[in-house]
Amino acid sequence: MKHLSLILILIILTSVSAFSQDDAPEMPVSFGLGANLTFPLAELKDQVATGYGLTAFLKLSVLPIVDLTGGVEYLYFTGKEVTLNNLTTDATGTALGFIVGGRLNLLPIVYVGLETGAYGFTKKLPGGDVEITRGFLAPMGGLKLGPFDLGLRYVSAGDDTFWGLRGMIWF
Repeated sequence: MKHLSLILILIILTSVSAFSQDDAPEMPVSFGLGANLTFPLAELKDQVATGYGLTAFLKLSVLPIVDLTGGVEYLYFTGKEVTLNNLTTDATGTALGFIVGGRLNLLPIVYVGLETGAYGFTKKLPGGDVEITRGFLAPMGGLKLGPFDLGLRYVSAGDDTFWGLRGMIWF
């Protein structure tokens, strides 16, 4: 949790310094809200099922083809019947993520990018809750149509790997 707090503080300080430079050239800043649909892989799929979530992002356009992003994401993974040590129950999970990344706009509507950061996973499994913080790396690609954005990403976070779809609207 200490690492997640540190990443959040860095995101806030970076955004505050970007807004406080009056004599710097104008760089467009956008705020985005999104919804996620995630599909667990590896060991995570043995513990939980499909996930849903919300994302809030800031996007800073530093060049016409380069955007920097930072934000937070909350995911809820639905229940799956799991047996561990002869105990059977529906296991669920949540993940709170702090994310920084960048995007390269290849065409007016196509982009590729890379995100990194940390997720704090909490899983309710037979025999007790499990809490773990994992760093991650997530390559992604997507389409943008005006203020709307649809991205596909693969999140590699050790044993808690998943891929997901994220729909965003930018203001």
